[in-house]
Amino acid sequence: MIVAGIDLAVAKPTAVATLDGCSLVYLGLASADEEIVYTASLLDPAVVAIDAPLTLPEGGRGLRDVEVELRRLGYRLLPPLMGPMRGLTERGIRLSRMFRAEVIEIHPATSLKAMGLSRGELRRRFGIGHADLLDAIAAALTAVAYAEGRYKRIGPFVLPTARVCV
Repeated sequence: MIVAGIDLAVAKPTAVATLDGCSLVYLGLASADEEIVYTASLLDPAVVAIDAPLTLPEGGRGLRDVEVELRRLGYRLLPPLMGPMRGLTERGIRLSRMFRAEVIEIHPATSLKAMGLSRGELRRRFGIGHADLLDAIAAALTAVAYAEGRYKRIGPFVLPTARVCV
């Protein structure tokens, strides 16, 4: 199964990774929204995992229920409308509507922690040192966990429940 992971950015290029099963088949950077969607969709992934909030908090401020629950579980995510997160959230919502594939919301550091993985392990496994590219790979691994049914959904957010591929 082909999946894609996106480490979304606002002021710099966005990292995109595509996996076929557990094999990395594409890793690169894209900038404009259309370029990100085109790049992530090249191999027609079944699932696209985006590192950005994909919904707004009720009432338009504060934390969503997902951030409250993840904090209770020991994970820390920034509020979707705090400072520069606002632009990332708005872009994530816009991009999520542009894909034909199923889109899930993830957070790479949270996914890695939940899978018992580290960036160092990803660095060694894939031979990549760039942090944004590693986060795109972590997003794609979360999409694999989702596709395999090895996840817990917390509102719009997908949290892997098992280690995959590595």
